[in-house]
Amino acid sequence: MKFFKYFGVCAIMVFSFYYTDQIANFVLEKNELYQKIARVKDDYQISSVSAVIEDKYITPGLNGSKVNVKNSYYNMKNLDLFNEYYLVFDEIKPQVSLEEHKDKIIRKGNPAKNNIAFILENDEKIKTYFQDKNIPADLLVTLDNYDSKGNFELINNDYGNYEKMESLLNNANLNVNLCLVNSSLETICRDQNKYLIEPLILNNTTFLNIKNNLNKGDIILIKKGTNLDNIKLLLDNITFKDITITTVKNLISESK
Repeated sequence: MKFFKYFGVCAIMVFSFYYTDQIANFVLEKNELYQKIARVKDDYQISSVSAVIEDKYITPGLNGSKVNVKNSYYNMKNLDLFNEYYLVFDEIKPQVSLEEHKDKIIRKGNPAKNNIAFILENDEKIKTYFQDKNIPADLLVTLDNYDSKGNFELINNDYGNYEKMESLLNNANLNVNLCLVNSSLETICRDQNKYLIEPLILNNTTFLNIKNNLNKGDIILIKKGTNLDNIKLLLDNITFKDITITTVKNLISESK
């Protein structure tokens, strides 16, 4: 009998909470400000963009956004007046998303983001220049050149000590889970569900070709020994084209 008594009390409580919530929603939906937000929400919706898959390669898509009517209302409630500045948005994931296709290789980010990214080999002169100029970049690291205090994002590139390097990055919360595609590491990276990156290769031989064919979304690996003057000219070209330099993680992210 006690069980049925307690069960009945619980059922009444659940029903009461549900009923109260329904009443609150009904009252809320009759509110003039709430109705105004609901009427205009579609005007602010941005559709997502699906990733593009071509054979073994993928170009990341972009999240869309839609108005969260209830949260927007609570954000404007004290104003009691509609103001688009206070709209609250939820992200809309792409129908074809990078996250479901991490077996594919990324050669570039979505060009709509107007970004470009650099990966650096361990060249002290180039590293120092990027640090002094506060230019974002990813750095290929091994146990020999690992430094957790730098301002680069770090990519594990230690063929012989991959697991040790991975542990260091994880412990320092510096693991961006990117992997440079090559014969030595690709199998390991696939097993660990990394983002697979195949960048353009910048050296003194390829400099002019990359400079003259620079595109939004490019991921460029600067090889050790590349002439710093050539790099400066490339950076000037990026500035001239009004492209923003970012990290690889941000470049391939589906967030806008």
